[in-house]
Amino acid sequence: IMIQNGITNFVSLLDNIMVGRVGTEQMTGVAIVNQLIFVFNLAIFGAVSGAGIFGAQYYGKGDWDGVRQTFRFKLLVCTALTVLGAGIFLLFGEDLILLYLKGDGSPEQIAASLGYAKEYLLIMLVGFLPYGLSQAYSSTLREADRTVVPMRASIYALVLGVVLNYLLIPVLGVAGAALATVLSRFAELGMNAWWTHTH
Repeated sequence: IMIQNGITNFVSLLDNIMVGRVGTEQMTGVAIVNQLIFVFNLAIFGAVSGAGIFGAQYYGKGDWDGVRQTFRFKLLVCTALTVLGAGIFLLFGEDLILLYLKGDGSPEQIAASLGYAKEYLLIMLVGFLPYGLSQAYSSTLREADRTVVPMRASIYALVLGVVLNYLLIPVLGVAGAALATVLSRFAELGMNAWWTHTH
């Protein structure tokens, strides 16, 4: 479980590292947005973990209807948090980013970092829903004593993210990093959902 959560969070750190090769303003913009998105990730983690207490109890009793109800709750709360998070970032994203851009740096550097951050954030918003749904699947699988499945999906998503970052960042810059992360989130969701529904 720790490995899987570490890998999931490493995907965002990967963008920071690989965008750092492009330029300082790009790296600053990506790092700020990833700090803000981390709060969204914590909200998703808290929601699925809280519901997971019930899911584990239902699974332990063999109450499959209870497990399904818990999973449905996770899907609903993750979808609601996605809508809420996306709404906050769409309405107040620039203001939140500017909170981090006070201090050293010329106005041109601040404006450039803000532009890169907004570009990265808009693409990353697409990845909110697959991230939330994937966490709902992953936590349910872990509660059902299938811990290797979500870990394997996270590893594949990480490898895909590395490859896509390597290919897309030189061509698209910050947008390439965001696109690589979003695609890896969809891949992780697809693998978790496929395994769950076929087994």
